[in-house]
Amino acid sequence: MEMTTRMIMLQNIEKMVKEQDRVDEEDSYIRQDNEDLKYLEGRYEQLQLPHTVKRVIDDYIACMQTRDERYSDLSYAAGVRDTINLLKGLGMLKDTVAATTGIL
Repeated sequence: MEMTTRMIMLQNIEKMVKEQDRVDEEDSYIRQDNEDLKYLEGRYEQLQLPHTVKRVIDDYIACMQTRDERYSDLSYAAGVRDTINLLKGLGMLKDTVAATTGIL
């Protein structure tokens, strides 16, 4: 059975999620940040703030998160591109392989 682009993308997403789960469990800094987030989220929920104020705070946090996620995605893509260019420069990767992946 030939793998479609959609199937390949889904496999890559699954791998990325598994890797994120592994990092969440194994990296002590991220583990601590996750614990801090749970604690702070509980404290935030207990604040006696009007709904409109919490909505602004929630929107602000969501905006920062989506910006950071986009920055991470762009950084990852730049790393992949730089790796391909390095391998091509070393003669270890032919232009046709890189061109068919659509990365460059």
